Amino acid sequence: MLEPKTVVWLHGDSLRATDPALEEHPDAPALFVFDQPFLERVQVAFPRLAFMYQGVRDIAAARTALTEIRVGDALTEMRDFARAHGVKRIAATQTVSQRFDGVMDALEGEFEIVVYEQERLTSYNRRVKKFFGFWKDVEAEVTQGETLFSGSRSSGDRRG
Repeated sequence: MLEPKTVVWLHGDSLRATDPALEEHPDAPALFVFDQPFLERVQVAFPRLAFMYQGVRDIAAARTALTEIRVGDALTEMRDFARAHGVKRIAATQTVSQRFDGVMDALEGEFEIVVYEQERLTSYNRRVKKFFGFWKDVEAEVTQGETLFSGSRSSGDRRG
């Protein structure tokens, strides 16, 4: 049986060539939306927006399938993109954003929705209060026992 035609929704938490939805659908058109309703609510610094734009450009350069960037309402843009490509399925990778859940819920009646789990960097599942404490707990797991930084700098070790 043929798999229904699919498009992939890229979002701020899925901007990497190894995104699970992209890997599962390498030939599917993909869309990233600078979501105006979200951006109006949350202040995102220009360098972060530029970083996201470059991330999408890097993904597009690494793929043979269409990768498009739009500005607007994520729900409207995703719906229009999927309709324009005549698809029945929208695939995306899970994110903690409530906006993501709302958009996917709204699209669900018209399209089959497939959500892939994010690859976890670590099995750590507690709230992170301070990075240093978190890093001490996960360093061996994340680095697979390798030391990232060799040596230490004591107060007597001043380099000028």
